[in-house]
Amino acid sequence: MSSLERKLIVVTGFGPFVGHEEVNASWEAVQLLPELLSYKGTDYQLEKRMVSVEYAAVDEAVIDIWQRQPELVVHVGVSGIAKCVCVEKLAYNHQFRRPDNAGQYLNNASCCLPHNANANVLRTGLNVDKIVDAVNATCKDCVAPAQTVNDKSLEATRVSKNVGGFLCGYIYLKSLDVDCKRSLFVHVPPIDKPFSTAQTADIVYKIIEQCVHQLAAACDCE
Repeated sequence: MSSLERKLIVVTGFGPFVGHEEVNASWEAVQLLPELLSYKGTDYQLEKRMVSVEYAAVDEAVIDIWQRQPELVVHVGVSGIAKCVCVEKLAYNHQFRRPDNAGQYLNNASCCLPHNANANVLRTGLNVDKIVDAVNATCKDCVAPAQTVNDKSLEATRVSKNVGGFLCGYIYLKSLDVDCKRSLFVHVPPIDKPFSTAQTADIVYKIIEQCVHQLAAACDCE
């Protein structure tokens, strides 16, 4: 299948920011993703893009990404408190009070949403619970089998409703505003806490696979 016939999946990671000045675990993992994904005879081109931790950079990236009519957009960010890969269900507005890497603030701590006015919250149309269950059931080899946290077995992923009020929440909200059925945000833990970058990339890839399965099933039902 030629590159022109492949469906496009865009996966973004963030650059460095305060607390993660040397490397951002999200971009490190995204870079390791394969270029192609195939499912039921359809090929998907994975395009990887780093986004600076700035509101203006996110605005520009989101516009550019969605103008290309991707099949799926997955944003990846790092969470310093995450113990596994967190798949986010939703994003809140009116909570963006922190300055970005350029020292810029948002007016009224709010994101302008062209398609959903001043909505307080937007939710992904993808079934996050189903994604997490499927990945955890098939991802035993993604993580070290002896890993435990607080004497509990370590799972690859979990469902989250706390994407936060910084650039992670901002980019998710912007994409959900464009197409909530094809947008997802994933939080990854810092490198080696507990997963290596390769393990994290493997988990993220399996999440993307599950998104593709859901989108393909939805098309089959239409």
